[in-house]
Amino acid sequence: MMNNNLYLKILWVLLYGIVAFYTFTDKMMMAMYWMAGVMFTQAVLDLVYYFLPKSKTEMTEC
Repeated sequence: MMNNNLYLKILWVLLYGIVAFYTFTDKMMMAMYWMAGVMFTQAVLDLVYYFLPKSKTEMTEC
């Protein structure tokens, strides 16, 4: 994960918690669907955050 957004980190923990719940309740197909969806969403959001323009304060520090 490339960004330091606390809310996104909490979101990922909650979503992976749902995956763990489905795994421990022996619903493996649902767990695989959730894991694939969460991993894809995480990758897409990281890519979007990568291409967003940086703030001017970060640009002047370099």
